[in-house]
Amino acid sequence: KQWYQRRVAITAGTERKEEIEMYSKEVEANQQKLVSLQQRLTSLHEQWYEPVSSLVEQINEKFRVFFATLKCCGEVLLAEHEDYEKWGIDIKVQFRNSDDLKRLTSSYQSGGEKSVSTILYLLSLQGLTDCPFRVVDEINQGMDPRNERKVFEMMAKTATVKGTSQYFLITPKLLPDLDFNDRMTILAIFNGQGLDNSKNESFSIEKVIAEDSFRQSQNGRANN
Repeated sequence: KQWYQRRVAITAGTERKEEIEMYSKEVEANQQKLVSLQQRLTSLHEQWYEPVSSLVEQINEKFRVFFATLKCCGEVLLAEHEDYEKWGIDIKVQFRNSDDLKRLTSSYQSGGEKSVSTILYLLSLQGLTDCPFRVVDEINQGMDPRNERKVFEMMAKTATVKGTSQYFLITPKLLPDLDFNDRMTILAIFNGQGLDNSKNESFSIEKVIAEDSFRQSQNGRANN
């Protein structure tokens, strides 16, 4: 009986030793595979991280200059994360001296501040990213007149540089006495009271202005 028990113990010990050796080889192989994957990941990271971070830094430099023109502060940062799917761009802005730089969100800044930040970020991309054209719709709504004039000046100067993306600014109104240049085109859409398309007459802006002025003068007299 003792002999049998010793034999069973020896057999079990031998099997356990073989299992340990097998699992040790698997652990060693997996460790080597892990090292190889980490090296590949590092190599891939280095291939794209430097150009991406360089691009974001160039965007940040332009963004800071644009905000400084408004006597405000702004910066664009590459938001890094251990999970690559969570990487992104952080935009931080400061519109008042009493505030610190705050991340641009849908809730903290006012509508006008978000509009200013958005258009200046788009302008910061000009010349750095390949895009045939950009469309901004009513981006000047909610801006105070000072910022709106400054932003328009920067947009007119930046968006009309030869070889860069074309800009379409759609807006129901613009401030008076804005600076325009020869590389800008203005398309005015006229619709509403005073435009009778049933008459086969050629359109005349002078006629529309004259009729509108006449109606305003008549309304003024009626109110008096």
